[in-house]
Amino acid sequence: MKKIYYSSRWLAILFLLAFNVFIASAQNQSLQCPDQLVGLKSSIWKTLEIPVCWESMEPNFGTERQWVKQAAIDTWEKHSSVRFTGWVACQPNSRGIRIAVSDINPHVKALGNRLNGFVKGMVLDFTFERWSPDCGRPHRRQKCIETIAVHEFGHALGFSHEHNRADAPVCSEEKQGTDGDIYITPYDLNSVMNYCNPKWNGDGNLSPMDIQGLQAWYGKPKQPINRYDGRWKGNLTYSDLSCVADSVDVTINGTVITGTMSTPDGRKISVQGNLDEVGQLKGFQFRLSPKDLITLRGSLTEGTLNSTDCGCGSYNFRRIQ
Repeated sequence: MKKIYYSSRWLAILFLLAFNVFIASAQNQSLQCPDQLVGLKSSIWKTLEIPVCWESMEPNFGTERQWVKQAAIDTWEKHSSVRFTGWVACQPNSRGIRIAVSDINPHVKALGNRLNGFVKGMVLDFTFERWSPDCGRPHRRQKCIETIAVHEFGHALGFSHEHNRADAPVCSEEKQGTDGDIYITPYDLNSVMNYCNPKWNGDGNLSPMDIQGLQAWYGKPKQPINRYDGRWKGNLTYSDLSCVADSVDVTINGTVITGTMSTPDGRKISVQGNLDEVGQLKGFQFRLSPKDLITLRGSLTEGTLNSTDCGCGSYNFRRIQ
């Protein structure tokens, strides 16, 4: 970790005047890092078993509920290690994805794990009497329900609208909803999450890059233990703005993390740690000097850190291979 020093005399004087305040602040920060220093707010679920429930179980919609369930199984489940469980009536304290049925524009109220326990967090339409009446035609209704379900469950897994991306070409569809904070694949015109797709919602079929992005986050089918295997690159930033951000390159094999941290002054520091079964870091800390110990806490993709030299901060990792 390399510090940036300024030679200007007036700045040095200011530093000296603020020295005692700085030391007191640093001591407080070293005790506990506040949550607001988290950088990326990833919406990846930390479990592969995601509960699903229905806010109401009208008897006349039993077939439609089965269409929705099968659409999620045939797409997002089929191509990953994710499993949607339950599919029963919601209770007041039910967690996971809570689905309401209403004749309005289908939508989710948040992305990914932010839906966990969110009452009416996903809304689907089964009748199409007021919203999109064309989908209410007998020969179209099932396909519309299934195709919309695939799109909304993509949101429920944390994927935002593809056409919202900064690198997306201009199309006639307006940007909608929460923007993503991580680009997993290049822009994908054929994504089920892209309103500019020539086929409406991709006809409910995941594109090759949809599958690539899905597996980057949730692993390949029947490989839940190894879903994080591969090379990852991390970025560490600090609350002390005089500390330069550090980069970390690691390889994950099962639950074991090994790699190196590259410092701005050219040093290579060995790092190692472990992941638990839901992708949380365990014992991931490394020492840059006798006085500087860095500890990372959180999931593999993002979390907080504490440095005895540079205070609190945040980190994020992205897969590179």
